[in-house]
Amino acid sequence: MAMDYEATIRWLSRRVRVLSAQHMLGGLLTLLGGAALLAATWGLSYVVSFFALGSWIGHQHWFHSVLGLIVIPILFIGNARTSREYLSEYSVTTGTASGEVVNFYLPGVGMVSNINPLAPETLHTGVKMITDCLCVGPRVVTAAVRLFRKGLRLRAIDVEGCAAVIAVLQAVGRKMSFQEIVNAVEGLNPAIVFPQLHEIDGVLFLKAEPAGLSLSSELKAELIRSV
Repeated sequence: MAMDYEATIRWLSRRVRVLSAQHMLGGLLTLLGGAALLAATWGLSYVVSFFALGSWIGHQHWFHSVLGLIVIPILFIGNARTSREYLSEYSVTTGTASGEVVNFYLPGVGMVSNINPLAPETLHTGVKMITDCLCVGPRVVTAAVRLFRKGLRLRAIDVEGCAAVIAVLQAVGRKMSFQEIVNAVEGLNPAIVFPQLHEIDGVLFLKAEPAGLSLSSELKAELIRSV
């Protein structure tokens, strides 16, 4: 058991280092992509403001630049307070007696549909679609933050405590209740170790009474190859 425990520590240390590095690198690349999208959003806001308000307030570049910068935090707030599901739910009003949307070819015009573009529902859907597109940048930046946080959590893992639990579960080969694990691992701090085990793929949290932990078959096979 002692030898298995030491080998499990080495295995988990390697996995934590690799996963942490992957998440930090992924977070950096995602953040760069998000910054590019936010820059594009600012540019679009500048152009819209320049042409929509320029005739009223003049073509003052500083004003349109600042207005574009104000839009960015507003989009972050809107993205945080609005669900993606809501923005992706579309409804339109047709201009015919039938509620079914029909697309057809009109000679001299091209493809048209029976959707009424001025109906409130249709206008609302258009606003949601535009908002959904504008929120892509904030979503990507938020995803980058999540990756960074995951990487930091992995770095903070109590490798020895988590490895001890994994080694016990591997040796027993079955589900163990949380109390059984605490009794089996001397000096274990369950308030710290059990939440950290959520970060390790293959450690299964089973809610059926008595609630406890088990290892996936994939993780068991990996441990056999590595330990």
